[in-house]
Amino acid sequence: MTAAGYGAEEQASRRARRLARLREEEARGAAVDAEVLRRAQQDQRNWSAGAEGERLVAASLASLERYGWTALHDVRWPDRQQANIDHIAIGPGGIVVIDAKNWSGRVAVAEGSLRQNGYSRASSAEGAGQAAAAVTALLAPQHRTAVRAVLCLAAQDQAPTPVKGVDVLGRWQLPEYLLGLPHRLSVYDVADIARYLGTELDRTRPSKPRAPRGKNRTRQPAQRRPAGRRKEGPGAALLRLVLTLGGLYLFLQFMMRLLENYAASISG
Repeated sequence: MTAAGYGAEEQASRRARRLARLREEEARGAAVDAEVLRRAQQDQRNWSAGAEGERLVAASLASLERYGWTALHDVRWPDRQQANIDHIAIGPGGIVVIDAKNWSGRVAVAEGSLRQNGYSRASSAEGAGQAAAAVTALLAPQHRTAVRAVLCLAAQDQAPTPVKGVDVLGRWQLPEYLLGLPHRLSVYDVADIARYLGTELDRTRPSKPRAPRGKNRTRQPAQRRPAGRRKEGPGAALLRLVLTLGGLYLFLQFMMRLLENYAASISG
């Protein structure tokens, strides 16, 4: 399994390389739009902050191991090629799918609304709910009702508040929130589910190749001819015919000699 924040850190590294290329072009005298440079820098900072937020949430989850909780970090999002799930906590209180957000500024959660610096972040709550639904679909029916979605604010102090079916809360409130959930799973359930999801959602496993579509579809390899005699060309067939006729001629000559000898023995 990958470490917490690995995917976000990888994205941050890609943005950092792009930012370095832009600055090199600017240093060589090339015309680089200032807005493009600013956005590239901000993009790199956002991904770095996201990676740090995931690591902070992972540290909070690690403190719950002695209470029977285990956590998976930076796992594959089922049926999505380029998406990941930040954390899945499995413990006595159920299966909790956690999306970590390291937002700065003022975050307001009230009356089913989630805003950061005045901007609506409802899509983030919806994304956490969709991730939980994807994990739910992988589980056995008896465990599906034990799944819940959480949007964890790594740098905020926020009491648990529901938004679009997702509990939004601060990182400092996360341990108490998980320990306060009613017991749903046995020790054996926790171990089995953690093992199953860890294997099923491992990002290091090669994904199944998707069948190509449209005109770019790869031509299927020709079916192999069943084992047996290979098809002969016209030259080989003619040679076989000549050899057969020659053998037949020699056989007839042999039989005629035998008849002549037999006739001579009778007349004598």
